[in-house]
Amino acid sequence: MNTAILLLGTLVLAACQQGQANSETANQRVAPAPLVEPVDPVKDPVAAVKARKQLMVNDVNLNAMRGEIIALIGDAKADSIEQCRVVGFGSKPCGGPASYIALSVKDSNETELMARIANYNAAAKAENERLGRMSDCAVVPKPTVVLQNGVCTLQAGGGNTEF
Repeated sequence: MNTAILLLGTLVLAACQQGQANSETANQRVAPAPLVEPVDPVKDPVAAVKARKQLMVNDVNLNAMRGEIIALIGDAKADSIEQCRVVGFGSKPCGGPASYIALSVKDSNETELMARIANYNAAAKAENERLGRMSDCAVVPKPTVVLQNGVCTLQAGGGNTEF
């Protein structure tokens, strides 16, 4: 009987150790690859400068792009509601626009403005992906535009009216 208990105890211990070994490998986490391979400027200053220049090429200044678009939109003055547009602006990490803006096509080149907004939205999406950003994934409802005192304005109560 003692031999049976000893054998059973040995098997149980072996099974526990086996389970622990498997759980350790299953729970090991691998660090994500860095966005940029680190280069020690003391050891290799030339490679460090080249790496920084490459980063700068890929670096998009979203704030500058946003500022240029806002400047192009200006006051969004219009003579009629038909000259007003509501456009998605930015990109949420889960998809869809981060907000909406109102603009007028009265005194602006609509094709150029829409192209710049599309470029900004694509750059914001790429930046979200590159940085691995997350969001609440809530859908920002598209607001309606109204003409108030000759200015295209997002109607209160709909979407993000940060513009």
